[in-house]
Amino acid sequence: MRECARCHARIVTTYLLHGMSDSLGPLTDPPGGSLENPATGNLYRFDTIEGVTTMSLRTRAGGERQQQLVGRIGAGLLDMSFVGAEIDAVGAVGQRLFFAPVERITGYGLALAPFERGGHSAGLDQPVTAQCLSCHTTEDPARLPAVIDANPGHTPPAARHIYPSNLLGVDALQRLSPLTCSACHGDTALHVEIMHERVPADGNDIGLPRLVALPAAQQRDVCARCHLEGDARLELTSRVGYGPHDDVLQAVRPVLVPATPDDDFRFVSQLERLALSACFRSSPDMTCTSCHEAHAGVAEQGPASFDRACIRCHSDGKPACARPDSLSVRDVTGAEAYAPEACVDCHMRRSQPFDLPLVRTVDHHVRRRIPRPADVPMRHYDKPSGALRLFADGRLAPALATDAGVAWASGLIAAGLYRIGRNDEAAAGLDAWSTGHAAHGTPAGLPSLDASPDFAHVRGLILEAAGRSDEALAAYDRALSLDGDLSESRVNRAALALAAGRSPETLADADLLATLHPRSELPWNLRARAAALTGNVPATATALAASTERWSSDPVTWHELGRLFLRMEKRDLAAAALSVAARLDPARPGLAEDMAASAVR
Repeated sequence: MRECARCHARIVTTYLLHGMSDSLGPLTDPPGGSLENPATGNLYRFDTIEGVTTMSLRTRAGGERQQQLVGRIGAGLLDMSFVGAEIDAVGAVGQRLFFAPVERITGYGLALAPFERGGHSAGLDQPVTAQCLSCHTTEDPARLPAVIDANPGHTPPAARHIYPSNLLGVDALQRLSPLTCSACHGDTALHVEIMHERVPADGNDIGLPRLVALPAAQQRDVCARCHLEGDARLELTSRVGYGPHDDVLQAVRPVLVPATPDDDFRFVSQLERLALSACFRSSPDMTCTSCHEAHAGVAEQGPASFDRACIRCHSDGKPACARPDSLSVRDVTGAEAYAPEACVDCHMRRSQPFDLPLVRTVDHHVRRRIPRPADVPMRHYDKPSGALRLFADGRLAPALATDAGVAWASGLIAAGLYRIGRNDEAAAGLDAWSTGHAAHGTPAGLPSLDASPDFAHVRGLILEAAGRSDEALAAYDRALSLDGDLSESRVNRAALALAAGRSPETLADADLLATLHPRSELPWNLRARAAALTGNVPATATALAASTERWSSDPVTWHELGRLFLRMEKRDLAAAALSVAARLDPARPGLAEDMAASAVR
């Protein structure tokens, strides 16, 4: 951005006030205090000593873990997420990154993170992956030193091949920059080289597409990359780089949204909700920058600017507000006005997103009359039931209207249903896709689902959940034939092969995983399970010990290792392993009895 500022100082200065320019970074304002999850009894406490902030977990049963906070995600305009790395029993800080289960809501204070709410608590185990960071940095996490060190089979790996997916390094958020100009403009480095005449260019080529000259839908795709989340999405084709692309985003990264939307909306749903608006449906050239200044945040832009955007399309430049003076904005909307006159006050609802409690933000569904703001029960997905559909802005309509297109959509909807936990419906949808794909093939102009390793992997997950193990194995085989480095498919295939009594296949996959990803514990867990089936106690214990060296916070592994040491009459080693299990989860069934046995001489 320093290079950009040499020629575009005013634009860069404006952008530096935008939350996007501060989308992640090191921890500068550490949290303090404590917060309990009333549903689980987990107590989280923050302490800062000599500039190092730690987060401690104490469970209701007395289990303990600790992480060091190493950074944050988000500018803190509405909320801020914290990122931690595990501290092991001897005080060493690990290289895997996790979202803290406690966030800081601006104007409120500490609150449970969304993933920590509801019936299931991820606790300290919610991973921060390269995919999580893809909307917060324009740099490639796969080039981080810790990633390269942990994935010696790849130099560097593609982001999709980082394994474990959150092994990014304790210093990752100090190394990665926030979103730069390239997030929207693309390869700014090439542009700099051309403008300095260090590389040749043809005619008026500046090395960057001129965004305002692109078709409106292509402009929207730039924003939709990070502002269209949906209930689920699938990466059919890996997109390299940021900025404009020639392909249609909805084709290569389909997004599933509710077929029947209502007044509730998710935090990252700007384009999904805007597409419901009459002004959008009647204006094919409308883009995000029709209302938003490209380089300025909402606060810097101000309500008057949004009014001018409204007036450009309404009333021929003359205000047409029909609200009588006697009727206040609060009467209409239930909230104070942004400004004495602001169209957005009465036509864009400010309310709580269903997936982020304690926050008020703007619903981009522009309406003549908006519902009042409401606090809604927190949930991760829009609806527990009801149909999903592919989000599409019309460009895919001809292809989707064909028999092949209907089948293509059914496969993606099946994947989306699985991602939101509706497994039986997902299996039925997958069968519909298989039948339709066999009969009609792939719709013209759209990527083949059968050629997508990610779709093949999700097929395996759906079939495995349905108890169709042989078909799941075939799906994982297909995924690995398309992408031999898809480690999740290899792990799942190895586990299914072991359950089917095919230990040699499991060990072959485990050996390859251990070579490609020597910092992962999963190959060693597979080896331990294979050895246990043959009754080889020493080999099982050796594999589990190697597993704990790579990930030391799994009480199940420590407990099983302690039991094995007991069987081997190695009571000191057993006592040590069982004590770690007890520190992590003292309520584990049978643990107290095993600890007592380890103390008998």
